[in-house]
Amino acid sequence: MKRQIETIFTHESEKGIEGRLGIDEDAKLYWNEQPILTKQEVELRWWVDLSIIITALSTLAIAIFAGLEFFR
Repeated sequence: MKRQIETIFTHESEKGIEGRLGIDEDAKLYWNEQPILTKQEVELRWWVDLSIIITALSTLAIAIFAGLEFFR
């Protein structure tokens, strides 16, 4: 079954090349009836994940101590 792509924008370059931006029923974008990548997953290395966790825990500890000093 062919996707029903509705054209929402057209553009013609100075060289006469035409481009069409479209959207289908599932709200996916297309350029000249080719899907546009709108989501890309990033895989971080284990040490980056670890440093993010350590940073978050350190920030939480600083916030707790700052709150304790405020209410002292």
